[in-house]
Amino acid sequence: MSTSTIRPEEWTADANRAVTISLVRHDGTTVGSGFHPQFTYPIFGEAEVIYGFKDLDIELKFGSTDLVPYLKVSYSDILEDKEDLARVIENNKKQKRQDDETGDGNELDGQDDQHNGDEEQDGDNPDTTLRGFLPKDLFTEENQWLEKVKDAARTFTPPGELVGSYNYNNLTFEIWRAPISDEKQRVLHERMQIFVLFFIEGGSYIDSADDRWRIYTLYEKSADGVYTFAGFTTVYSYLWYKNAEVYDSSTRLAAESDDDFFNLYQRKRISQFVILPPFQGQKHGPKLYNTLMDEFYKDALVKEVTVEDPNVAFDDMRDRCDMERLDKYGIWNDDGFTDAPVSKEWIRFAQAKTKIIPRQFQRVMEMALLRRLKNSDRNEYRNYRLQVKQRLFKHNKEALKDLDKSERIEKIDEAYRSVEEDYYRLLNSVPVPEYIPEQADVAQEPVPEVELVSEPVIKDKGKRKHVQFDLSQDEEDLVKRGRTE
Repeated sequence: MSTSTIRPEEWTADANRAVTISLVRHDGTTVGSGFHPQFTYPIFGEAEVIYGFKDLDIELKFGSTDLVPYLKVSYSDILEDKEDLARVIENNKKQKRQDDETGDGNELDGQDDQHNGDEEQDGDNPDTTLRGFLPKDLFTEENQWLEKVKDAARTFTPPGELVGSYNYNNLTFEIWRAPISDEKQRVLHERMQIFVLFFIEGGSYIDSADDRWRIYTLYEKSADGVYTFAGFTTVYSYLWYKNAEVYDSSTRLAAESDDDFFNLYQRKRISQFVILPPFQGQKHGPKLYNTLMDEFYKDALVKEVTVEDPNVAFDDMRDRCDMERLDKYGIWNDDGFTDAPVSKEWIRFAQAKTKIIPRQFQRVMEMALLRRLKNSDRNEYRNYRLQVKQRLFKHNKEALKDLDKSERIEKIDEAYRSVEEDYYRLLNSVPVPEYIPEQADVAQEPVPEVELVSEPVIKDKGKRKHVQFDLSQDEEDLVKRGRTE
């Protein structure tokens, strides 16, 4: 093919659109409809493009019960010499730069600027590339695969033990827990783990040889007992200690083997969390999250629960769920929960009792305080603002240290207003318990121009600069979340 006749847009595919994922039932019907991944850069490179194929279509199907996979890659034509395409793309980019410099304004296809040889996926064929991320029991013959799907519908039950169930829209959903060391769970996990790459930004596969992982899987269960996979989350257990506290003799600080580990105090870390698109928007994320937290709350050996670097959607879900759950636990009825400022001693007590990490508990507590504020009590509202600002200052003091005092006050006040607005947004979707008075719109009250926050002495103040506040509530050492609702 002559280089002059190559049109890059004909030989270029957006990997996120080229891949179509389906959950297929035993009768051959699709659960919901096919869906596309949010991310493919871990597989096809940062640009998330595949080139050298015309009309590229990648079908990735999973049996809806045990996720046995089927792959079909099709295209109408293949470009044998991709170097020709690379030369055309490079020439187009040079021409675009020249046009930009001369102001001619000739526009090229928007995709052209993404393509260069450094971003091409490994291997010449997307079939070969994708196989490297799929389990060895992958099918490429559809009839054989469908027979396997039918067999699974008759015989499959989830690995592990049932830990929760609920009804949604006249359908039954079940949550099962199993250690990754369970052979049946290990096979299932090998099939489901690609969803981590597809739906969690920055997600990666976990170490399946580490027995401390627990997998919680969510299924729809039909009236005749057939299971349909809907989502999953992974949880890791750490040894828990705080301030070098000495463990009591019943938990034995030093374990001789991994068999002893789960008899020790633990810190649970919720890691990957995915609800598949056909089941999103149905509140399955909160159901799965609350099942975990209720289980950990009842387990005397679990001392604290954290979440790995959640995205915005997970943050919102978590805030709402934590508020509703603590309302149910009655923690805000405790005598120590006073109007602001709430004592540090009570905060430590309540945080330990609820097993929520300190920063997340403080956020939820601040929402609970804001919810019961009365519009008429300006002093109470001022005390509340000061307590929130104290937390914001402490968390962002490194970003503030080079500003003078008036600039710091301004930045903290801006941050507070943003936090309060977000709290109201979240509270609007949280049911109000009977013992809480009707919410008052205290946000409309005038806020003083200058409101001092006690702070440590900061030396070496510099020139005015932009400060990016960190208003998040989660720890810094943790991975990315998937879509949750």
